[in-house]
Amino acid sequence: METWHREHGEAINILLFPSDEFGGQELPEAQIPAFVKGKGLPTDGGGCHLMAKVRVNGPEAEPVWQMAKAAFPGEVRWNFAGIFLFDKDGAPVGRFTAQELPKLDKELKALLSMQSEL
Repeated sequence: METWHREHGEAINILLFPSDEFGGQELPEAQIPAFVKGKGLPTDGGGCHLMAKVRVNGPEAEPVWQMAKAAFPGEVRWNFAGIFLFDKDGAPVGRFTAQELPKLDKELKALLSMQSEL
């Protein structure tokens, strides 16, 4: 994600949603911004946005997660198993895992290329 942020800047928005649903391993909320910055991502805008801790599964999931999973069904079973790509209009266009980052990179570049042609 650091590379995407560096390469594409504000042409993309990366939304980071911490969650305690995955073994309760998430840092306390006050420590998350420093952790994210240590990974090379800003947490205060500039194309990267750190959101508050949320629920991503079940009936109390945040609406953005409900919408993304309606388009690409299935529970998110681990932090890095629910990476969604949205188009410029906010429609979900892909779902990926951390193991599929090369595929996501290819689709992101194709999506950006299509948008620049408009």
